[in-house]
Amino acid sequence: MKGMAAQTKAWNSIVKLWHSIVLFWQKQGVLRQQSSESADYLAWQNRFLANRLRLCLWVAVPCFITIVMVTSYELFIDPQRFNAEILKHFGNPNLADRVRHLVVISNVVIGSLLASCLLLRQTQWGQRHPAVLFLGFSWSMTLVPQIIGTHFRLPEAGGGGIWFLVFLAQATLIPVRWRLHLFSQLGAFVYYVGVNPLLGLTTIEGKSIYNSGMFIYLFWFCFICDLAVYLYERLQRAEFESRRELRVFLHSISHDLKTPVMGTSIVLQNLLKKTTDDRVTVDKTVLERLLQGSDRQLSLINALLEAHEAEVHELVLHRQSVQLSELVNAVLTDLKPTLIKNQITVDNQIGDRLPALNADPTQLWRVYSNLITNAIKHNPHGITVILGAEVKGNWLHCFVQDNGLGIPSHQRERLFELYARGSRARYMPGLGLGLYLCRQIVAAHGGEIYVTSAPQLGTTFWFTLPLIRD
Repeated sequence: MKGMAAQTKAWNSIVKLWHSIVLFWQKQGVLRQQSSESADYLAWQNRFLANRLRLCLWVAVPCFITIVMVTSYELFIDPQRFNAEILKHFGNPNLADRVRHLVVISNVVIGSLLASCLLLRQTQWGQRHPAVLFLGFSWSMTLVPQIIGTHFRLPEAGGGGIWFLVFLAQATLIPVRWRLHLFSQLGAFVYYVGVNPLLGLTTIEGKSIYNSGMFIYLFWFCFICDLAVYLYERLQRAEFESRRELRVFLHSISHDLKTPVMGTSIVLQNLLKKTTDDRVTVDKTVLERLLQGSDRQLSLINALLEAHEAEVHELVLHRQSVQLSELVNAVLTDLKPTLIKNQITVDNQIGDRLPALNADPTQLWRVYSNLITNAIKHNPHGITVILGAEVKGNWLHCFVQDNGLGIPSHQRERLFELYARGSRARYMPGLGLGLYLCRQIVAAHGGEIYVTSAPQLGTTFWFTLPLIRD
């Protein structure tokens, strides 16, 4: 009775320990998808995991059948050889029957679990929860035999080569969600090193079931598998996001180029309908609209060429002494019609006494023009734009600030990347190249550019430019 009470207490401790482990890994995001990744990538990852799990199961079934055939031959056709192996391994021929029952029951249970995973994968529940089926497949091969061995008081000595085979198959055929791989490995390993000692099952016929050499090999094997899965998944994520950005860019450019072309086409069709004697009388406003459409297409094409040149080739700067106040006044003069149209109030705090810059005036003009235009495009009418600068050492720290809508944190992280656009970009013309070019220009001068913002509190772009040294 005391022995049964001690065993029951040990099992209760095991259940509590396992429950704590599962809760911990749930908090770490192992059994759920990571919210930091895009929804498109998570959907692709889920489909990939489900499809590869199907392949892994169909590979595991014939592999398991061959193992069952080999063990069945040793158990029933050549029992003398089996008994000799038991005597050689354990030194006790009386264990042969227990081991035989253990092997038979393990094969039946594992086969049933593999078949269940295959059937569940065809259901809607299985399609929604491929991670659960992944763990079911993994633990049916590595954890279930240990549980059955515990029942027969014959704990497994590290699972032999089956653990290595299962972990290698998972890493090779299902190389996504490395945390899930690690969790499946820890499930088998924690039972092996935690449950057996709690139940007093650390030896078989006086021989320890633990082997330090096996621990080392298993650790490095699992580490390499998980590292390979992590690197593969990171590469796949980068390629997936690149393809997604390319699709967004192609949609953007097709929309932006299609609009003026369609406008021009409609105007020309209307003019053709008005023809009487092969002559068309065109109003000045019509010509202006056609010219604006052509200018719009040319500006988009030039923006693409500029982005390509900035990405492939380094910007060539023609540095000279530049007075920032004069340059900013020129930018504001050029943008004056746009500022008036959008009711923008400009507070220019850049004074005439700032030291001269060592910069390219043309490229610097583009930086200020892009930043001010960006503030106008992505905010409602009537905002205030503040321009300022201060000297810090050999650098001039400049800023362009507005009191508009602000930029969400998830957009600020990729704001200066090529073709990145804001949440209101579909309502705005352009390809989202302005901020990318600003970063390229500031970096070519040796400076840095960054943004601070908060929703409904406005946005401030900071950048540094080199001064002329004495």
